[in-house]
Amino acid sequence: MRLVKIFGGLIIMILVLYFLMQNTSLVSVDLVFVQYDNVQVAVVMLGALAVGTIIGYGAAITNILSSKSELRALKNKNRHLSDELNDLRNAAIDEEIYHSEDKDE
Repeated sequence: MRLVKIFGGLIIMILVLYFLMQNTSLVSVDLVFVQYDNVQVAVVMLGALAVGTIIGYGAAITNILSSKSELRALKNKNRHLSDELNDLRNAAIDEEIYHSEDKDE
């Protein structure tokens, strides 16, 4: 399955690069603080793709780390509850219960 994903990624990369090579027009890019004149469309598209990829990986990493933190907390809580349950199961039975039953007889 992993080889299929790698192969699919390579095919998509080749198609994107082919598409970018077809776009050689020059454009003017106006960012908030900086303006660039005569920039190829391919460079603008690659820049947008790179920024989008970085933002996507950042969001994925944040999601994964929060999920792992929550899983760790739940495992810790489960361990504490299991320990408490085992302690309650293994607790010594109070002697007074048997003494009160013996007096009634």
